[in-house]
Amino acid sequence: MPESRIVRPSALAEGIFRREILSWGLLGLALGLVEGATAAVLVKQHFAGVAPRFVVNLAVALVSGAPAFSNVLSFVWANLAHGRARVRLMVALQAGFALLVGCVSFASRAAGGLLITVASIVSARVLWAGILTVRAAIWTANYPRNVLARITGRIVIVNAIAVAAAAALVGWALEAHVIDARWLYGAGAAAGLAGAWLYRAMRVRREFRLLAAEAASGGFSEPFSLGMLRQILKEDPAYREYMLWMGVFGAGSLILTAQLVLVFSEQLRLSSATQIGLLAVVPLITQPIFLPWWARLFDGSHVVRYRSRQGWAIVLASAAMCLGVFSGMRPLLWVGAVLLGAAQSGANLGWNLGHNDFASIGRAQHYMGVHVTLTGLRGGVAPPIGVLAYMGLEWWHRGAGEFALLLPLAMTATGAIGFNRMRGAFGE
Repeated sequence: MPESRIVRPSALAEGIFRREILSWGLLGLALGLVEGATAAVLVKQHFAGVAPRFVVNLAVALVSGAPAFSNVLSFVWANLAHGRARVRLMVALQAGFALLVGCVSFASRAAGGLLITVASIVSARVLWAGILTVRAAIWTANYPRNVLARITGRIVIVNAIAVAAAAALVGWALEAHVIDARWLYGAGAAAGLAGAWLYRAMRVRREFRLLAAEAASGGFSEPFSLGMLRQILKEDPAYREYMLWMGVFGAGSLILTAQLVLVFSEQLRLSSATQIGLLAVVPLITQPIFLPWWARLFDGSHVVRYRSRQGWAIVLASAAMCLGVFSGMRPLLWVGAVLLGAAQSGANLGWNLGHNDFASIGRAQHYMGVHVTLTGLRGGVAPPIGVLAYMGLEWWHRGAGEFALLLPLAMTATGAIGFNRMRGAFGE
């Protein structure tokens, strides 16, 4: 199909979309409170001085990497979903996620409160990983491949706006001190529960065919496990190489966020609202602007070709952020934030849908399980490594920590080169 040809979604696909859009918007309000950058700034600002600096900085690494790290248990969710009605399971996961977000509101401003906050955020993200795993199968069943990115892209846009609004409220609360930022987590939990309630009306198109395909694939006799992960990577060399470059590329992106929270707070002394604006609000509200363009690019090409282009957008955004930090030019940081949002919109689209270009019907959920499990491994390792690199340079020479940003820049560039190398092998 030529890239320039645009296929309009059917009336059925549009109807399914309208059923789920409000639910994801409400859940986005809860998600924004536990998004990596927002949660990291909350932890750094709210608990500084009540726990040792090293402990707080490691907590920053944990919560900033939680969106990725939580995916390490994704194979559990794949097993639970395999052969089961999707909507009922989805509603349960959504409700549990909302309740865990609400637990943050009970954390006191003390060392014990830091533990509760980190545990609640990580646990909430674990359930969100389950939501993403189940949602991938629902979207694949409900929307044709040639309009999949555009329809789900609209959902991502609404979700991103809601997440940005929640992040902005946290920044305002930390800055203005009018209300305790923790109160917002109770309100976010209520919004999430409302979204779960509305999602009960959702349906999966031809679900009987999906369940039959899963049964035929051997899923009941061989549930998804680390063994299956190894088997898929062994039997599918193209997907294995794709996961390799995603690992290098994604780890660099994760390190960048954790390090920027520390650099903004300790080196540049930026306010809480400015930090959240740079790392969360601006990137999130920028994403909807660029997402339609990325969606058209994704719908018209294989994910390898798509990543070979999109990867350089992340490299450009990372370079702009590094230059802004090194030069101390705040306007350049805002430019970097816009570029980061533009690049992340494309990255999120590829992350949610890219595995479908490798998996056969009935195996999409397992391939997604491989992808998110490996994402979880790097999410648990990369941010702490980035924080330790920053603190090591600070220990060596005070003020040198900012140069740790060269590590994620080099890693994202290496990943982008890898995608282009793979594109050449594909003959794209």
